[in-house]
Amino acid sequence: MKTWMCAGAVALALAMTPTTAQALILEYAGFYDRMKVVNKTDYPLVTLAFYLNHRQQGHPCVIRQAELIHKEMRLPVGISPRYELLLPFDPKLKLDKAVLALSVDDESQCDFAMQLRFSDPLQQAFSGAELDQLASQFDAVLKRFAGFPFRFLQPDVSGVVVQLAPDSLMTDQRHVSQRGDAQGRITLTQQQLVELETLRFSEPPLWIGPYIER
Repeated sequence: MKTWMCAGAVALALAMTPTTAQALILEYAGFYDRMKVVNKTDYPLVTLAFYLNHRQQGHPCVIRQAELIHKEMRLPVGISPRYELLLPFDPKLKLDKAVLALSVDDESQCDFAMQLRFSDPLQQAFSGAELDQLASQFDAVLKRFAGFPFRFLQPDVSGVVVQLAPDSLMTDQRHVSQRGDAQGRITLTQQQLVELETLRFSEPPLWIGPYIER
């Protein structure tokens, strides 16, 4: 069964109906309910990314087409260059029981996923305090997703993970530069964030997500 996956969170089931080997139908309500939490004014630094993750290859699946279907109407849905779905936040679509229809390469190997991310994809300079605040908002959202009483079992977010753009560098206030690991990522724990004054990236990070210590 395909599941929702969120960085640093347990899987959350989503109602879906496979049609053919290359097609997938999902209920819009599952997307809306999660976007409703993130869109609260309490979490201005956080957004959500929705995509399909290839089970064997470990990268986003290729989405050829996406559209919302409701009341015999079809609305095209944008797809980013990294095959993330650019869904509208519309209570009427939930009320109308809209469904999301996807055409996907190698659909049988794809799991649906969501990831919490920093909301500004163009920012290149950060303070340690700003990233620490981001980690706190990630933590609050994940606990809201878990719900009562399971929020008390949800592990705490203990920092952030930065996905660097290719060949990008991260430089701190001491002018010490760092590259990412084999996956192009840098993990910053809350203790490191407390000690940081500023960080600058040679290019905007592809994304910044929550880190949970295992």
